[in-house]
Amino acid sequence: MKIGGPYFSVCSYKVTSERTHDRLRVQAVVEVRVGSRCVRRAAGGVGPVHALDEALRSCLEGDFPELQEVKLSDYRVSVVDADAGTDARVRVLVEASDGSTSWDAGCVSENIVDASFEALCSTAVMGIVRAQASGRRSA
Repeated sequence: MKIGGPYFSVCSYKVTSERTHDRLRVQAVVEVRVGSRCVRRAAGGVGPVHALDEALRSCLEGDFPELQEVKLSDYRVSVVDADAGTDARVRVLVEASDGSTSWDAGCVSENIVDASFEALCSTAVMGIVRAQASGRRSA
């Protein structure tokens, strides 16, 4: 499935989470294609979803400044098939807002990180669409 629709396509992403004696370090690397250009950025975060969000935003900010207004306002995970144990499918629902309206996007997957990333990409696309439809574009 192509993530990002007509605005961008995701080439790859990678998340590394490392815990040592007294600290946790999480880093994400995201590569997207915007038009004919490939953009690859890395970012840290307090967790894998935050790091992915920061890296994705870093990739897209030059072409879609309207995403500066889009903020994650809620993040929920629920188990779809509870009988499966730790290999159960999960449903991730991300709610975002641009300060005046809000929307949500979700994904179901066996992989919580992948479902989260797809939902983040969907909220970014929806943020771009809403801003362009209303004539708003940040500088």
